Amino acid sequence: MDVPAPVLAPAVRVYRGSTTDPLRWVTWSPRKGDILVCTPPKCGTTWTQAMLAMLVNGSSNLPEKVPVLSPWVDADLGVPADEVAARLAAQKGRRVVKTHTPADGFPIWDGVTVIAVYRHPLDVFFSLRKHVANKRVAVPDHPMSLPIPDSIRQFINGPADPDDFDNDTLASLTLHYSQTVLSGRYPHLNVLHYSDMLRDGRRTVQGLARAAGIEADVDLIEQVAAATAFGAMKARAIDYAPVAGTGYWKSDDGFFDSASSGKWEGQLSQAEVELFNTRLAELVPDEKARTWLMAGGS
Repeated sequence: MDVPAPVLAPAVRVYRGSTTDPLRWVTWSPRKGDILVCTPPKCGTTWTQAMLAMLVNGSSNLPEKVPVLSPWVDADLGVPADEVAARLAAQKGRRVVKTHTPADGFPIWDGVTVIAVYRHPLDVFFSLRKHVANKRVAVPDHPMSLPIPDSIRQFINGPADPDDFDNDTLASLTLHYSQTVLSGRYPHLNVLHYSDMLRDGRRTVQGLARAAGIEADVDLIEQVAAATAFGAMKARAIDYAPVAGTGYWKSDDGFFDSASSGKWEGQLSQAEVELFNTRLAELVPDEKARTWLMAGGS
């Protein structure tokens, strides 16, 4: 029986942006057992969703494309809200959904598992540049389309504005980290780092199963790890990438860039790296928390 998840505490802040629409939270009526993947952009969101969707379904052969099974619930991607709500309501048992909103922007639900994923901010920056370049319709004067010296300074120095939260700045990324992880707001939060996921995909699948309370045998773990390897997902981008097959992207498989860490090394000047380090220390004063955000580790 699908049991609604009671609200233990309401959201304390509203986030909105060019895509993020807080009114779209109504598309999802949380049930006990549901899983919410909560990440900043380009931190392994789709990868994590795919792993969890397969674990929940008990097979790497999913009944529907991942963005349909596991929608971005507070985003307007052109699909009517009532259609998204109907698809989610029709799913029996546990469901996996995603958001890029920090944890203070949604309620605390009893029985909902929240899994947050982070990545070195400079890797996020370079991944965002590829992401924006892959959009078929260009956004005029988009900061990520500028030459790197101009773009990186806007990324580092830009503000975090809850009313323009899709602006992709270092401050918005660290605000997500602060309000989701460092605040301690969400009980039993499960936190992963992209670098750790890259190091051992099989261990990542095992960890996600454990975090979500899913009993997965060795065969299922191996099946999911193989199906969610970078090459396998890129080869089936039509099934995994958001809005794939709609013409939104120049290349659907271009949504999956390189699945790497350290892609920023050698791309920035020493002055730019120092500017980043100084600003990050201002935004995340705790050295241990700052080090983890950049490199992960147990």
